[in-house]
Amino acid sequence: MKRDYDLIVIGAGPGGTPAAMAAAKFGKKVLLVDKREAPGGECLFEGCIPSKVLENAANRYADVVEAKLFNVELSGATQIHWERVLEDKDMIVKKRSMGAMQQIEMLPTLEYKQGMASFVDVHSMKIGDKVVSFEKALIATGAKSFFPNIAGNGLEHVWTNRDVFFNEEIPKELLFIGAGAISCELAQMFNKLGVKCHILERSSRILKHVGTDAALAVQENMRKKGITIELNVTLEKIDFQNNNFSIYFTQNSEEIVLNYEHVIMATGRGANLDELNLQKADVAFDKHGVIVNDKLQSSQEHIYAAGDCINAPKFAHTASYEAGIVTHNMFAPSPHFVNYDKNSWVLFSDPQIGVVGLNEESAKSKNIDIDVAVYDFKTDARAQIDKKTDGYVKFIINKNTQVIIGVEIVSEDASALIGEASLIVANEMSAMDVMKAIHPHPTLTESFAKLAQQIFFKNMMKRG
Repeated sequence: MKRDYDLIVIGAGPGGTPAAMAAAKFGKKVLLVDKREAPGGECLFEGCIPSKVLENAANRYADVVEAKLFNVELSGATQIHWERVLEDKDMIVKKRSMGAMQQIEMLPTLEYKQGMASFVDVHSMKIGDKVVSFEKALIATGAKSFFPNIAGNGLEHVWTNRDVFFNEEIPKELLFIGAGAISCELAQMFNKLGVKCHILERSSRILKHVGTDAALAVQENMRKKGITIELNVTLEKIDFQNNNFSIYFTQNSEEIVLNYEHVIMATGRGANLDELNLQKADVAFDKHGVIVNDKLQSSQEHIYAAGDCINAPKFAHTASYEAGIVTHNMFAPSPHFVNYDKNSWVLFSDPQIGVVGLNEESAKSKNIDIDVAVYDFKTDARAQIDKKTDGYVKFIINKNTQVIIGVEIVSEDASALIGEASLIVANEMSAMDVMKAIHPHPTLTESFAKLAQQIFFKNMMKRG
């Protein structure tokens, strides 16, 4: 039976768009559907890109404020023109979205349609008021903010990260509910701009999905810079009245009430599946998202899912990696399988955290016998010159093979260093392999060589 499309992709973010374009390059007739009028997804419009534009401006502002550390005197009051920062953000977002649309328009078998898609049965879906059929489908609808069930009327008025990027004025104070990546990045960004920031977290530390050493390094720096962090908190109620929030919580059996003008809810994200009618296509899902196998097939073998709507690492670059797996498995004869053991990511906190491969906790959960080696930036020439000596590079080493299976970096430049770390893990290198590279001095990249040398001489001492 001839279908309307060889492939329908729902969601034009970093998972859906590259998959649709790749399939079109294979000559397949593809429909890419998204609720927005242009491709990009939440990462482009309300996530990664807007946050980094604003964060970049805050960091430059902080550099000026801290210029005295480097014996630089600046006359006059330091100012930031927030409205211009938002204009820059809008310009970059628009430029990138238009660029993606131009690439789509260059592919004759790829059609982009704005609208909401929902399944009618296993081979058809409704888009707007029209029903179309498909041979294969990809669900790439991403995630949305998760709101816990909390008493009071305040949830109707709280902000999410999206609201921050469109607010035309810098707030005077912010209360964050949750201490995950979004809260920590935004709180540190606004703190640099002079905003009073306060975080409530139910766990015993921030960044519970990050390695303990890295998370505590960020937590210590946040507190040192004046950000208030309340841990072991049980949130009871949020009320809103007269443009002001009252936040009720208990901590160490004590009942506490805080009053804030702005509250940002950042208690996690959940798969964005509500309007898809997955039951109509008999596609299995749970609270974590669409259930897929290691080929990214759902319970219907011709329907795939990728990105933040599945139970996997939730990063834009990981979604793009999954898009390649999906496209191959749809149209190539031999299957490819996902493997997240070499995945990399960066948290743009202060200091930044960069991780590739396995950390200590994940390696131990896989029953891998490991050695851990650390290079402390306190001894590093470049870090001393930059007056940024808090941080380290950590290698996670498979004891049996001596292969470096994970790298963890805490540094203001972790985002620049993680590329080399990714190559080390991807190519299953040992300390001896890393030592073959000659790293320039004085740079932070020397840390890889110095740590490799440290491991080498330690092993030599053991043999002796």
